[in-house]
Amino acid sequence: MPLGTKSPFTSIGTLLSALLLVATLTESKAAVPKRPPNIVIFMIDDLGWNHISVKQTTMGNQRQECRTPELEKLAADGLSFTHAYAQPNCAPTRAAMLSGQYPARIHNDVYAVGNLNRHSGLAKNGISFQAPQQSEDVGPEAVTIAEALKKNGYATAHIGKYHVGGHRGKSTLPENAGFDINIGGYTQGHQPVCFAEEKGGSWRFAGLGRGDFDRYAAPYTSEYLEKNRFPAELAGTPKHIGDAMGDALETTITTLAGKGQPFYIQFHTYAVHLPVKSRPDLRKAAKESGASNPDYAGFVRGFDENMRRLRELLEDPNGDGDHADSISKDTLILFTSDNGGWLGGNAPLKGVKGMFTEGGIRVPLIACWPGVIRPGGVTDHMVHSVDYYATCLELAGKRWMPAAATHPLDGSSFATVLRDPAGAKPRGPIFYLFPGYLGKRAQPCAVVIDDLLGKRYKLSYDYETVSWELYCITDDLSESRNLIDSRRDVAAALSVKMHTWLTRQHPTWKPKYPFHKKSRKSAGPPPVLPPTP
Repeated sequence: MPLGTKSPFTSIGTLLSALLLVATLTESKAAVPKRPPNIVIFMIDDLGWNHISVKQTTMGNQRQECRTPELEKLAADGLSFTHAYAQPNCAPTRAAMLSGQYPARIHNDVYAVGNLNRHSGLAKNGISFQAPQQSEDVGPEAVTIAEALKKNGYATAHIGKYHVGGHRGKSTLPENAGFDINIGGYTQGHQPVCFAEEKGGSWRFAGLGRGDFDRYAAPYTSEYLEKNRFPAELAGTPKHIGDAMGDALETTITTLAGKGQPFYIQFHTYAVHLPVKSRPDLRKAAKESGASNPDYAGFVRGFDENMRRLRELLEDPNGDGDHADSISKDTLILFTSDNGGWLGGNAPLKGVKGMFTEGGIRVPLIACWPGVIRPGGVTDHMVHSVDYYATCLELAGKRWMPAAATHPLDGSSFATVLRDPAGAKPRGPIFYLFPGYLGKRAQPCAVVIDDLLGKRYKLSYDYETVSWELYCITDDLSESRNLIDSRRDVAAALSVKMHTWLTRQHPTWKPKYPFHKKSRKSAGPPPVLPPTP
């Protein structure tokens, strides 16, 4: 330092004070919470656990004819869950995700599509039950996940299949249940058509909801095909509903990305629900690759293309080619299905959609959040549909939560699993109660899945036969060996958890059991098993 220049630090004490000030400012800056992430739940209808080509989430049991290269990239960039569960068919899963509650809760009285007495004449051993009444909508008094996130500062949107609103009237439709944007959400459980058609000089998807996707129904143009990297030969042909949904997603993300607040989007496709009709080029490619059902394989490839479109939209929301506006690192994508597969089987899993076997309730789940989730991870942490609500609220910061006295949540957040799969605590048991009939696929039953003694077990109770089944799904993925006699200790422990769940829940818990038709007496919760036969 030149002579005559006054030092800014005239003492050691002043120097230490300055350093402390810098450290304090740095710490304060680091402590400023980052804006909560955008959340996109990309859910397929009726997609089986292994009806994709992702080896991580399917434990190496992927169906090769169902090519999903974009999902393979998503898994490589994110975290795959091998043990994600849903309800056995679509409406109760959607209700569980929307409410954060199991079906027996007061706000979520949706056990199955339609009613609980579907073909109840199929009773076993001559024992016949009468199922209780149920709703087809999440109650209007419920605090939906969209309403809760709005109170936490989120913009919200629903695109596609909804199915759990409108049966009670308009109050339960998405636009009245917390969603700022609703494109397609209505009472329907499937798409009646897969291609747009012309009528009276205008193009539309005949019979699909209230016509929300008709604005995207015009035939493919060369410009559209080039932009989306679709084959040029599609020019002038009818638009597929899957691509119209992709167009709606583009409009929605472009709109929400510029609002300056985090957003929550439910992108719920109609694929792969019947009718299964693929875009011609995708069907042709699947047939040439040897797929046994090229329309189905092409249908799967179609929603996979929408995953590509989603990720490209997040990289460039305004589509100008400049990624300066990218929100990819600010967005969590959760890809899943609403129940087990229906077409082509789910081997090695037992059963299909509608059943409480693994093939009916286990679904794929892949999470991707660049910069937060470590790439290429795999976890056997259990997740159920009721967990999404709690997870989203935790990621939102839980500045506002629904009151436990009026809207209790049954789910467990898996937000910590996303950040640290190895260090996260195991989830507690997953439960099911089904007090009715779904044809030959499901009759009155109760189920619990939990970890005991280093293994994962599944205990089921059949009301009609008054019998139990126990499977170690860690060792027996196909549920082929009933251990009810050889592992009575495990069965007894799980039966206690089942009984406790059904009898000692929060006061608003309203379990509804099947009734004996003759006596009209409730079947009640299953008994507790003794530790020895």
